[in-house]
Amino acid sequence: MPFMKVTYRNLPFPAACIVFLLLAALPNLSPAFSQDRKALEADKKKLEQEIAQTSRQLNQTRKKQKTTVAQLQMVNSNIDKRKQLITGLNKEVALTEREIGKLESKISRLGRDVVTLKDEYAKLIAASYRHRNRYSTLMFIFASQNFNQALRRIKYIGQYNDYLRKQVALINEKQIVLESSRKSLVAEKENKQQLVSGQQQEKKKLEQEQREKNRMVAQLKSQEKKLRKKMQDQQKKVNQLNAQIKKLIEEEIRRSQEEARKKGAASSGQATYALTPEEKALSSNFESNKGKLPWPVERGTLSGHFGTHPHPVISSVQVTNNGIDILTERGASARAVFKGEVANIGSVYGLKFVMIRHGAYITVYANLDQVFVKQGQEIDTKEEIGRVYYDSEEDKSELQFQIWKSTTKVDPEDWIAK
Repeated sequence: MPFMKVTYRNLPFPAACIVFLLLAALPNLSPAFSQDRKALEADKKKLEQEIAQTSRQLNQTRKKQKTTVAQLQMVNSNIDKRKQLITGLNKEVALTEREIGKLESKISRLGRDVVTLKDEYAKLIAASYRHRNRYSTLMFIFASQNFNQALRRIKYIGQYNDYLRKQVALINEKQIVLESSRKSLVAEKENKQQLVSGQQQEKKKLEQEQREKNRMVAQLKSQEKKLRKKMQDQQKKVNQLNAQIKKLIEEEIRRSQEEARKKGAASSGQATYALTPEEKALSSNFESNKGKLPWPVERGTLSGHFGTHPHPVISSVQVTNNGIDILTERGASARAVFKGEVANIGSVYGLKFVMIRHGAYITVYANLDQVFVKQGQEIDTKEEIGRVYYDSEEDKSELQFQIWKSTTKVDPEDWIAK
């Protein structure tokens, strides 16, 4: 019999119902499953790239065979990302297991429906066989009471034969779908095995990194006195930097308010910028990009978080950070995270910082040994503004990055892209 494309609309009612149920039960991978998997795979790829990048930086510093706090920070960063990676793999395994369950359920249901179709077809064939005498068809037609009934019977016989051909085509089609679904199920099970294997490998790497962290902490603690001295010196520089930044922002605000008063604009009386319409638009644009701003360096590892946290080695000591610290490659350039104007350029203990204004917002790029821009210069997003200082003793290049809204400091991690 010829193979025909079947649609449930042109079948008799019972067969149409069966076809409709079969089409509804097709075990294709759901769009939500595909989207969730793509999102998890994208996160996994990003984390793997970040871990690889941090590992390269770490391997470069190991050449000097000297354990530093910067190395410990990079190891801590990799441990955090490795935990995120394992969590993502766990989610992907759970997602795959759910999809395997759905596929198995649908395949079972589809298999039962194919059996039902075959049984129905077998009954039709058996009935046809019992009336296989070619004269029976003629007798059925000639037994009609009138010409119109004879036409209806001829039409019925044609529909019956057409239905038989479609039933064969439908059975073949559903068997192909069933086989395809079984292959998808096998592929999903293989994917699950690979994910589980990946989980085990990542857990082993995590254990290695945690052992390395413990070794580093023990080694650095043996130099606690030296570390405390360094930390005190560093805190003195940080305090002076923060005081200078705050002072410059306050001066800038006063200046903007004075200019507004000269133009006859009313002052709010608050410690905020008096913004022109253009500056308001720039502020609004900056705010709308919260969570999407580019990093202030092309490649880097987050080494210090915003706020007050225990020191990575001397846990009894609290460290306060007005921004975030980013370890980057030697010779790396700091770059603007958004378009704006260079508001100030300053220095603390011989190291420079650049402040860029974006309406009511200020971004600060500190710990630079060279500056490529001038005060009052218009800056575009990702434009290089200076070179990050390389500390040969610690073997690190680390940028201090801050974001202020008027005189209020905010957490840059909430603003830069994840």
